[in-house]
Amino acid sequence: MVKQIIKGYILWIWYYLYRPYRNKQKAEAQRRIEICEKCEHFESTRTCALCGCFMDIKTKMPLDLDEEGFSIDGCYDRRW
Repeated sequence: MVKQIIKGYILWIWYYLYRPYRNKQKAEAQRRIEICEKCEHFESTRTCALCGCFMDIKTKMPLDLDEEGFSIDGCYDRRW
C-alpha cells in the first residue's frame, strides 16, 4: 500500500514537470474515453453500467497493463 502511494506521488510530480509524459497521458485518456463513449454500457451520466465508475475520471488514471496489453482495473469489458 505504501509503495502504491509513493508511486502515485512520483507519477503526479512527473506529470506536472515533464511535458511529453503529460501529453502522452492526455492522449491515452482521450483514446480511452472515445472507446467508452461508443460502448453500449456507457450511460448518459458518463458512468459505466458494468462497474459504476465515473469514466471521465477512470480513463485518466495511470493503470498498469497485463500481459495482453489491457489495463489492470481498467475497462471491465477489456476494451482498453
